[in-house]
Amino acid sequence: MSYNDILVAITLVLMVLMIATFIFSKSYGIINGVVFCLYAFPLYYSFLFKGNGGSFFLWWFYLMVLISIQTLTVCIYLIYKIIKTTKSN
Repeated sequence: MSYNDILVAITLVLMVLMIATFIFSKSYGIINGVVFCLYAFPLYYSFLFKGNGGSFFLWWFYLMVLISIQTLTVCIYLIYKIIKTTKSN
């Protein structure tokens, strides 16, 4: 598995989780989508087109860290909402 495959996989997981947040809160899902676009587009552009030499790994690292943090945040939110809705029912 290459560096690109890992990055694409974790990005797809994040997108699926962000779509799942629309079940509980549309505003939270929209905010996460906007935040993702604000950092992902410039970093992916730099990763793909300005990644000469060692800077390739720098952009990859920034993307992995930010996407991982946002994935954990969305997972925690979803777990909290699922627990909250099951207790209220």
